[in-house]
Parts: sequence; structure tokens; C-alpha cells
Amino acid sequence: MKQKLEAAGIHVPPGNKGELSGQGVVADFDWDGSTNLTITVKEKPFFISCGTVIGKIQDFVHQCHGN
Repeated sequence: MKQKLEAAGIHVPPGNKGELSGQGVVADFDWDGSTNLTITVKEKPFFISCGTVIGKIQDFVHQCHGN
């Protein structure tokens, strides 16, 4: 998943916890290394709704599920 995020222009630090950033969005992530991934969006462009950001994140996670 990290490689796919990097390919999409999102910076992902090493490890299972940290800050994602790219395309005007900044979010914290915390993954337990197994099944639980928590993403907290901290910043987004004003012209993009929260629903759009959440939808894009959900779509990406579903695309990567099991990969």
C-alpha cells in the first residue's frame, strides 16, 4: 500500500505510524501491523469536501485490500 501511495504522489514515512502528505492533504496514520489502520485527516484544501477526502481514502484502501 505504501508503494501505491508513493506512486500517487503521497509521501509516506517508514514504519507503521506517522504523517502522510501530498496533494494538499495532511493526515496521520497508525497501523497495528495486522488489520487495523487509523487515518486522521488534519489538513485539506478548502475547496475539497471532507466527504470527498474520506471517499478517496476508502477507495484506495479497498483497491489495496489484500495486496
